[in-house]
Amino acid sequence: MTTFDRFTQLLDSSPQYEATQLEFEDNDSFIQHQSDTPGTLLRIRPYKENDGVVDGAGVLQSVHDVTTNFRGKNTSDHHSFEVWFDQGKITFYMHAATEAAADKFRRRVGNNYANSEIFPVEEGYAFPVIDSDEYVAGAWLEMEKIPYYPIRHHNSEGFETDPYGEITSEMLSLDDSTVITQVVFRPAKQSWTEGDRFKHNSVDELAHALRQGTSVGWLNPRTRPASEKDKQAAKTIEQQRGQQAFHVNIRVLAASSEQDEAEARARGVAGMFRKYYNAITEQGLDDNPVWHRKERKRAERLRRFLYRMRDREWIDRRMIMTVDELAGVAHIPNAGIEVHPDRHRSTARLRLAG
Repeated sequence: MTTFDRFTQLLDSSPQYEATQLEFEDNDSFIQHQSDTPGTLLRIRPYKENDGVVDGAGVLQSVHDVTTNFRGKNTSDHHSFEVWFDQGKITFYMHAATEAAADKFRRRVGNNYANSEIFPVEEGYAFPVIDSDEYVAGAWLEMEKIPYYPIRHHNSEGFETDPYGEITSEMLSLDDSTVITQVVFRPAKQSWTEGDRFKHNSVDELAHALRQGTSVGWLNPRTRPASEKDKQAAKTIEQQRGQQAFHVNIRVLAASSEQDEAEARARGVAGMFRKYYNAITEQGLDDNPVWHRKERKRAERLRRFLYRMRDREWIDRRMIMTVDELAGVAHIPNAGIEVHPDRHRSTARLRLAG
């Protein structure tokens, strides 16, 4: 292969779902015990008669506690909401950074989700076990536009059905496989829509620009009047002002003894996030597979990705969602969602109390 061919191959390469086997230091498996995990992992047993996304917004609003240091820097704790397909079952978890936050989650879930059970996981594993002979694939979910454009949520355009129905259905895999979705969230300061005073990128300035029309043409530039869609987008964006919001990370991980299965589940679950949260403003979620064209570096990236999920690490990826938006991707489902055990050769069970 010539240097030019290698350069062309590099340019043509784009992130893709390519599952890879990982090595875990002195162990044959990736194991995370409760005793080695900071914070508190809470197991949730949903009650089938709840309001799902709407109740989720109530829980999130009640834990929007922003703390700052003397310089005004956001020092708030981050927490996570997780869905696991592990050992043939779909289960739901919240991870609280502190015991005080765990107590608050327990109270708020009890108040907002009547009859749902939530309790600390005191023994066993704090994260699904991944064997070194399994293939691992993963992805980040990103916003397609800047956060001022909201994704679809229950108070804007709404959902015909709970997106979790398709997401959990797509998670179903072989009984010895593992699929995880993880939403890490951290309260944002109330000033999140004000932008940078030097960059003129606040909510109000963006809405004003949309109403002014769009510059088109290169040799003979002119301004195209604002369309009805532009005006509606400006109105929608302005409604973000003053809303409580969270900084967010969304991750998807799949592991299986079969490489094709790990790739299919990671791709499929990420695809459901892409499908169900698109809004009229063309805001939505896009997936970014953890990938490198060289296997060794790909394995390094996937291992680092796995460790970040284990640690419930929050990274600033410039992704902010209001309470209503976040509730759509992090809530306790109700009986309105269905899973299809025969879809992926699994005997998976989704347990809803009641």
